[in-house]
Parts: sequence; C-alpha cells; structure tokens
Amino acid sequence: MSTPRFYKRRQTRTVFVGQIGIGGNNPIRVQSMCTSDTKNTAGVINEIQKLVAAGCEIVRLTVPTKADLNNLKNIRAEMQRLKLSVPLVADIHFTPSIAMDVVPFVEKVRINPGNFIDKKLFKVQEYSDEQYEQELARIEERFAPLVLKCKEHGVAMRIGTNHGSLSDRIMNRYGDSPEGMVESALEFLRIAAKNNYHDIILSMKASNTQVMVNAYRLLAERMEAEGMDYPLHLGVTEAGEGEDGRVKSAVGIGTLLNEGLGDTIRVSLTEDADKEIPVAAALVAPFNELIAIQNYRVQQNQNQDIPAHLDFLTTSRFQATPARRETQEFKIGPLPQGGKHPVSVWTRLDDASQFKNFLLAQNADMRFEGIEIAATQYWPEFAEELKAQNFALAVCSANLTELMEATLADKLCWVLKDLAQLEQLPRFLSQIKDKSFELRLDATEINLFEQQNLSVLKNALQNATQALVLSVISAQPAQDYRLLQKALGDQPAHHIHLLFKESALPVLLSASAELGSLLLAGLGDSIQINSSRLSFKEKLSLSYGVLQACRVRISKTEFIACPSCGRTLFDLQEVTAKIKKRTDHLKGVKIAIMGCIVNGPGEMADADFGYVGTGTGKISLYVGKDCVTRNIPEANALDELIALIKNHGQWVERV
Repeated sequence: MSTPRFYKRRQTRTVFVGQIGIGGNNPIRVQSMCTSDTKNTAGVINEIQKLVAAGCEIVRLTVPTKADLNNLKNIRAEMQRLKLSVPLVADIHFTPSIAMDVVPFVEKVRINPGNFIDKKLFKVQEYSDEQYEQELARIEERFAPLVLKCKEHGVAMRIGTNHGSLSDRIMNRYGDSPEGMVESALEFLRIAAKNNYHDIILSMKASNTQVMVNAYRLLAERMEAEGMDYPLHLGVTEAGEGEDGRVKSAVGIGTLLNEGLGDTIRVSLTEDADKEIPVAAALVAPFNELIAIQNYRVQQNQNQDIPAHLDFLTTSRFQATPARRETQEFKIGPLPQGGKHPVSVWTRLDDASQFKNFLLAQNADMRFEGIEIAATQYWPEFAEELKAQNFALAVCSANLTELMEATLADKLCWVLKDLAQLEQLPRFLSQIKDKSFELRLDATEINLFEQQNLSVLKNALQNATQALVLSVISAQPAQDYRLLQKALGDQPAHHIHLLFKESALPVLLSASAELGSLLLAGLGDSIQINSSRLSFKEKLSLSYGVLQACRVRISKTEFIACPSCGRTLFDLQEVTAKIKKRTDHLKGVKIAIMGCIVNGPGEMADADFGYVGTGTGKISLYVGKDCVTRNIPEANALDELIALIKNHGQWVERV
C-alpha cells in the first residue's frame, strides 16, 4: 500500500461573487482577465465567450476611465442577450470615484491598497506614529464609502496587494517586503470589518515566487491571529509566457495549494486570456478532487482523523522560506554536491543508443551534471564514454549484487521496495567506501506514513559514516519529502535528491508545483525529472526552469512580463517575443516588460532593466526602479534597451 495523500484546507468563510461561492467547502475557482479595451464591447464579449467555453468561472475587466465605466452597461446588455451569466469583476487603480460608480454594474470590485488613494512617488519620509495614524484616518475617510456601497449592493471586493505597487507610506515603514504587503491589505481590511462588511477576498501577488509565497503565508498567519477567515486569491503576477510563465505560476500557486492555502486562482500569462484557463484548471484539479472527497466524508459522518505524528503535513507553514538546508560537501565523480554548490540536475538514460542524441541536445551554458542508468542497461564502455564527457554516473537497481558489479559508477542507487531490506544496508556500505550512495525509497510500495517504517529507516541510517543521498519515488513528492525530512531530523550527512516521476497531470505543471514547493522550503541538493512524455532537451529546460522560478539557480534570462489587459499601451505578446529574440542569451539578467505604469515602476525593483508603456506608441526605460529615459518612440525602444544593457556592462554577444 502506498503512502496516502494528506490534505487539510485552510477553513474560510464563503464569499459569493454573483452565484459563485469562493472559500468554505466550495471548489477552488478558476478565473482570468480580459485583455481587450473595456470600451470595445465586441472585443470584450468575444473574449468572455472564449473564457467561459474554456472553463473560466469569473472574468475581470479593467475600468481605468469614465468611458470604460460608461461602456459596462453595453457589455452587460450584450451578455444578457447571449445568456452569458459569468460574474464580472471591475479592476480599479488610482480612482476611488470610479470604484464608487462601478459597483452597480459588477459582482466584485478589485482595489489595490497601494494606489487606491496614494500615488507612488518613491519619496523617502519618516512617519511618526501620530502622522501614520493621520494617514490611516485619511484612508478610512476615502475607503469607507466604497465599503458601505458594496455592502448595500451585495457586491464582493478583492483587496489585491501587488509587490510592485506598495505605497510610499508602507515602503517607508515596512520596506519592499512581505510584511509591507500584508500590512497594506490589513489596513484596508480592518476598515471594512469596522463597517461590518465581510464579503472580501485577498491576494498578495508578486513576480518573485519567494516573495509571493512568503506574503500569503504571513497573511494567513496574521488573519488567524486577528480572528479573520477571509478567502485567498492566488497568483504570480508578471509570470511571463510559454514554458517560463507556466513553470513560475505552478511553483508559486502549487506550493500554496499543497499547504492548504488558496480558494481561487488566476494564472497570469502574457498570452491570450483563454490560454490561462487550462493551466489553472490542471493546477487545481487534484485539490478539488480532495475537497470533494472530504465534503463527502463529512456528509457521511466518516472519521477523518490524521495520525498524530503527521499533523505537520496538514498544517500550513506560515514562516518565511528558510535558507537552503545545510549539508556537507562531497563529490559524485566530477560533480561537487551539497554545501554551497548549486542544486545539480540529473537525468535518466534508458539505453546507450540515446546517448549520442542526448549529447547533441546539450546547450553549452545549461546541461545536466549527472546521468542515471539502470543496472540492466549497464555496459562498461558506455560508462567510460559518459565519464569522458565529465558527467557523474549513477547506476540504479533494486538488486545489490547488480550494483556491486557496476565498477565504473560514481554513485550506486539502491531502490527499496521493502524496508525489511534495510538490514543489509550496514554490510553493503562497508563494501563501497570509495563510492557515493543513494537510497531510493519507493513510496508506491512502502507505506511511508507508518511510524514504525520511518523508525526502521532512521535506525538504519543513524550509524552510516558516508555522505548519503536520499530520494523518494512518489506520486506526491511535496508531501513525502517533507515527511522523510521530519522523520530523520536535521542530519547534515543526508543529501536530498528530489525525484519527480510523471503523474496524471501535465508533467510541466505537476513537476513545477511539487518540486518547486520543496525547493522554496530550502530542501534539495539535486533534482531529477523522469518522464517518458518529455525529450532530453525538454527535461533539461524544465529542470532548470523550476530552479530559476524558485530563485535557487539562475541559468538564463528572466523575463518579468505582465499579462495584457485593457490598460496595455502596446502589443505585449509581439513586443515580448521581439525582446526575447534579442536578449534571451543574457544569463541571469532580469528584464521587465510592462504594458502600463500601474505596476511597472514597482516591479522594476525586482528587475535589472524595465521596458514600460507610458503612452500610445511611447516607452520609458528603467534601471531597477529608476526611470532613465522617458517617452521613447516604440520603434526605437528595443535598440535603446539593448544600448542601456550594454552601458551597464551586462551585455554579452550571442555565441
């Protein structure tokens, strides 16, 4: 019997957006945002139809001007004619007056506490406690009328904090931090609660997955301390497009879903809005299945008790992401492992004939460090060829005799399907003092949650003198590696090899969500993605993409690109593609591509360079959060961006 999946969702109140319940016992909802100008009725309706057909449950529109506001009645009339009943959300920045006027036309209003009243001027000012309280009183005076109007009309609200648009007041007291993000939302939330209005959902979005995950964890902790139970909307903002955008979104959202946080999600891609829905639906699918099972058990009065020694698996971890777990440094053949070395990437070869094609697929700047082969596919001449290419070689088998015959292996990997075999471990280790060793537990065969099994494992390993590598074959690695680490305690000699074996979900999303959640927790010295669905090149790209999305290992250019919306001042998809084509060889350089100034200047703080739409056909360029060139004609902007990168010494010619 394999280890079961343990899941405990954070309990929240139910908030209705139209007829769609969010939180409580409802499934995790999927939503998106139209990219069309809200004044373009036909464009918006066309997008809504595509989104609904794809499975979108809530649709958001940007409403930046009175003209956009005035066109909502036309959009509503056309939706009614076409019998489109999906609830609408109005996205408001900078204009409290429009927020007030939009309430009768929508089911939810989204406000950003960083710019609902304040404008971001990047001013440095020390606030006394008295001055800070005066600022809060000013906010209450402007915000309370919107709260009361939403309450009167039965309209929900999202208080959506963005890492890139914190107010100067928050920045000066709390800094550009998860603490600042959380406090920014709580200030507004307390005003709403004071007016007995509770139809509220909260979000903590950032393009940096570490910041995003930390902010949501801290928000949940702070709300619990203040007796609040509002639902959470999850998202990684400015995630980008293609594989990178999907990986980054899955890392951030998947980590929190695994911890029981999240009641509705949006995957923000720099693509057509309907492309977001299949990604979001795949991410929430396994959790909605667990929620349905739990709801059924409650209805049937079935016992849902979880073994006491596994309580930690069902408790969300609200603390900040820890530093990488410390392990001693050692070598596997030519590959340094652990210590301060980067998390290494391994792959599996099923037969020697694949090796030549594999080498042809390698990129000089980004390649696997380790290769694993099965003992049944082992040939000495093949091993010699691998070693000549400077790869670390692991031979893997469930049979100890087969492993002992793999004389050219740098690492021996023993697959355990029965913990009774551990009695052989001390004798085996005494015979391989000159080799590295990986103990791989097959959690599809061994029931890891049994405390007795974990005790057997710990006793077998406690006297080992070698630097051991541990890994788990599991359908839910995010859970089982945490379980393994907790059971063994903090033993620096044990290195962790994060192994992903394909599941029923798309490999890219499930590998990103499962492995990403562990890497963000500081766990893992190496990773390996095994999937018959992916080529060597695809496994390579995904492995390094997950590491980069977690900010664990940087191996390529990072593009912080926002999803288009009605505020966007240029074709984001087209421009992003052009910028990537010219700059995607700049390893470690972070380039932000922003359609407008709502989040642009703030997100520049997490990017090296920024390309921001500031008017029709006009672009401003940033270095960090500082605007260095304003209102360049769009036709010249890419060349000037490249010149800016060169002037700052971060340009290299493409090889």
